[in-house]
Amino acid sequence: MLEMQQNNDDLQAALADDNLFIRIIGRGSFKAAAPMKQFITQACDKHSIKIVVLDLAECIGMDSTFMGVLAGLSGRLKKTGRTLELINLSEKNTNLLATLGVDQVLALYRHSHGHEVPEPQTQSLPTDQASKKEMAETALKAHENLVEISKENKPRFKHVIELLKEDVDRLN
Repeated sequence: MLEMQQNNDDLQAALADDNLFIRIIGRGSFKAAAPMKQFITQACDKHSIKIVVLDLAECIGMDSTFMGVLAGLSGRLKKTGRTLELINLSEKNTNLLATLGVDQVLALYRHSHGHEVPEPQTQSLPTDQASKKEMAETALKAHENLVEISKENKPRFKHVIELLKEDVDRLN
């Protein structure tokens, strides 16, 4: 694996057999959400992937956009007979997911659940190539996903969704 400075946020990906592995290093944030979603979608279109495994052992936190993208990905993957699993979750990240109800739509594990990221095959995914429009659209859909999975999220994100809709309209 590439040497990473502690402050850098990074996504490391590897494909092994029918599994797609992504390791989140640093924060799972809005910056990483769009490229991660795009990479997973493209990989699933090209390969016969059955399980997408996100390793959060080195993830120090997640924002609402990232968690909303996870919720949306889980639903889309289930529709195609695939599974999204989050492994090596810290108590902090488990609690973050539970706060927004995302824990109800994902398979969560505090350990590796029998999955090990194939180290020699990992590659770093670019997390800074999404356009402002892609980031705004991803953030909007992510927050709409959060409202869909828990009615308690509606008042939390009502204004965020309104502002993101304005951003998307302005960028179109």
